[in-house]
Amino acid sequence: MNYAYRHCEEPAGRRSCKGDVAIQNSHTYSILLRLLQKPRNDTENGITLVEIIVVIFIIGIFSVILVADFPTIQKQFALSRATYKLGQDIRKTEDLGLSGVQITDKVKGYGIYFNLQNSPAVKYLIYADIDGNQEFDGNFLTGFCSDDSGEDCIIEIVDISEESKSLYIDRIENIDNPVSGFTSVNFSPPNPTVKISNIINMCQGDLCQYADRIGIVLKLNSDDSLERTVFVNKSGMIEVR
Repeated sequence: MNYAYRHCEEPAGRRSCKGDVAIQNSHTYSILLRLLQKPRNDTENGITLVEIIVVIFIIGIFSVILVADFPTIQKQFALSRATYKLGQDIRKTEDLGLSGVQITDKVKGYGIYFNLQNSPAVKYLIYADIDGNQEFDGNFLTGFCSDDSGEDCIIEIVDISEESKSLYIDRIENIDNPVSGFTSVNFSPPNPTVKISNIINMCQGDLCQYADRIGIVLKLNSDDSLERTVFVNKSGMIEVR
């Protein structure tokens, strides 16, 4: 610690300044002593060892829970991503029908096709309606669109299992055969006109049943309680639940 001393060079016969230096040193030490003896407030106390152990224990518990649930969390995110992508693909197909974009000169409309005959169903496709019957006449082996396509052709095939191997299309609500049937949602320009094939539309006696929308249900084979649904109605409105 550095202390300031006065440098005394006084003429002979005059008083020396050594006494002043001693007084200053005594005053400085008294101030330091008071500071060292000043009691600390509670807020200035350090963290105890017990508190550190408790914090580490709590962090460890949360880490174990997170690691144990991580695979399930991943699958839930994959289900959500696949569901929203399906909704976006339906919207994209509708936009194609609304804009009237011509992939080939023979296109009459565009649609999205689902087929649950092969289980587990993990694919759907976007197609171009060439023959103008407002539904898909082919299958997943149908060729992709080209300039000389003379029949319905495929624009894109989407495999939802690429998000997660546990994902699949469980059923399609409000069609004739929800579990193993097929359907296409077709959009024909310019409005576009929406046609949903194989949608429930039947009467038994005086009792008639009409559906105005279908629901494509996606699930995880590792947990049947988790499912998400994309609805599309005859007006082209899309809803994700």
